[in-house]
Amino acid sequence: MPKAPQHKQKDLVGLSRTSIVNQLIAVKDSIVKKTPDYDMRGLVDQNKWQWFLKQLWHLGNKHYAYGSYGEPAVNDGVFRMVPGAMTVALLADWASSTAESIQIGELVGLQDYSIHLGDTYYIGNAKEIADNFSHVDGAAWPYGRYGSFALLGNHEMYSSGKPFFTELLPFMGSFADGKVQRQQQASYFCLENDHWRIIGLDTGYESLKGLLGLSANTGLTIPDGQMDWLRDVVRPASDKRGIILLSHHQCFSAFEKDEFQAIIPQVAPLLGGRDVLWFWGHEHRLSFYGYHSFGGGAAGPGLASDVGAHAGVGGAVGGGAGGAAAPAVPGCFARCIGHGGMPVEIGEFELKGTVATDKANRNLVFYDKRVRETIDTNIALGHNGYVILEMRAAELVVKYFDDGFVDAHGARSPIVEERWTVDIATGVLTGKGITDRTASGVPATTQLSFLQGMEVAYTKK
Repeated sequence: MPKAPQHKQKDLVGLSRTSIVNQLIAVKDSIVKKTPDYDMRGLVDQNKWQWFLKQLWHLGNKHYAYGSYGEPAVNDGVFRMVPGAMTVALLADWASSTAESIQIGELVGLQDYSIHLGDTYYIGNAKEIADNFSHVDGAAWPYGRYGSFALLGNHEMYSSGKPFFTELLPFMGSFADGKVQRQQQASYFCLENDHWRIIGLDTGYESLKGLLGLSANTGLTIPDGQMDWLRDVVRPASDKRGIILLSHHQCFSAFEKDEFQAIIPQVAPLLGGRDVLWFWGHEHRLSFYGYHSFGGGAAGPGLASDVGAHAGVGGAVGGGAGGAAAPAVPGCFARCIGHGGMPVEIGEFELKGTVATDKANRNLVFYDKRVRETIDTNIALGHNGYVILEMRAAELVVKYFDDGFVDAHGARSPIVEERWTVDIATGVLTGKGITDRTASGVPATTQLSFLQGMEVAYTKK
């Protein structure tokens, strides 16, 4: 039986992102809510007083030691997909232990692999991780047939990150006969097959700054150990398979003032001049962005109007004297999928730009502003959802599902589907098409909100 919800979405509306607020809520829960039954291993009963002291101890605690793949000859953090495996489920900001997140977990069902892009609410302590991920305790996380993986978000760091490393990661990695065969030992990983590489980046570990982690570190960078692993082990420029990047935090946003751009100059030089798909969470919404060149300079990531100044895959910007060609500048097609389990607060969907073509909108193509329900008479909540990657050799089909959309025949259907191909001889990533299945919805409130033509989501126009 699935574990009963521990939270109500209405109680998470307007939840602060500051460490101290979330820590205090967790301390309060340790006093007024039911004693936790198990830790992540499902074996150790926890005394309520001990639980309370654990949460009190988290107030202002320091970061837990950063994980790594200490024996690369045995486990280097690069996981080979099982031959024939083709489906990977992506969920972000899912671990809220709400009825909605439980429903999403059930809708995902059994896929070949599943990945959480971070944030366990409120502070990612052992109790909250067990509530969301402990299959022994009936938690709803949809473990994959062949493996599951997880990234750090800022909320796990509100409890120092220790429960993430010590309670969750032992259950993440590649599976055989229902058990972990190779563990995900660090907060980053690579999952690959003959045509695609999914690279999970940890942006959570350095995401807090100030006393007690009271503010977001918008200048966060990828820690040195992870950069060494990217450069020396993964070596993304060394082959021509398609690259799918995952992270918790967004590099840019049409909605929020916080943008985490410092990781772009770290990652971009390692991509071999190739364009990538990039999925992230943190913002509790579904939104699609058009092409962004990583050659945008100090003003931020390149926008559609900048692309002419920066060559993408297969091209090069002009060289110096003598006309020598400089290396191609890579870019990305970004998708925000942070609508896994937290309230999707429609009232916060306020664009930074004033018109559709405003650069502050970061080349936003469309977003999901459909209202699922209204609570407390005036708070509109949107749909929760998830993503399924279907890898069909060189073709990638990306399906975006919500919590209840069905087609004209009453069959469950993705709300959006996009198709990509990669040429593994050249590394060229090509968008082949995109379909909006909400377009036939009546009235307009059942449709996605567009800023520009949908083809911009998968072309360099």
